[in-house]
Amino acid sequence: MNYPYPINIDLSRKRVAVIGGGKVAARKVAGLLDARANVFVISPTLCDAIDPAKITWIKKEYETGDISEMDIIIACTNNRSVNQQVTKDATHFQLVNDASDKKQSDFFNVARVESKNLLVTVSTKGKSPAKAKQIKQEIRQWLESKHWFNQEED
Repeated sequence: MNYPYPINIDLSRKRVAVIGGGKVAARKVAGLLDARANVFVISPTLCDAIDPAKITWIKKEYETGDISEMDIIIACTNNRSVNQQVTKDATHFQLVNDASDKKQSDFFNVARVESKNLLVTVSTKGKSPAKAKQIKQEIRQWLESKHWFNQEED
């Protein structure tokens, strides 16, 4: 059982490894780049949604040792055994998200609604990302209906 502790983390000085170059990796990379993380993608290929000019691309299959200098690691390959190996290779100082197995993860992502002065997050504790997305959309609509979403701070 997970016992989450919600935080907002400044990634601007962190080295974040994303293992995998597919669609899931693209979503993770986009969020990490928005957070100004220093993103390293370890994958022999990249999907079109990942701009190699915005990341450090390590064009190879994952091998033990590839994450030794990383602060945060996200394993999102389509190979469960590779994702498990990434989790196994991480030290106790590194935070790891195995996108294929939340039980092997130190953290999981939340759905977020964000504007200049507002951040609202939604979590189903990893049980239903689709439900979290639906709730996120409803919160966004509600905030927009109250004219709070893009309101400048007083």
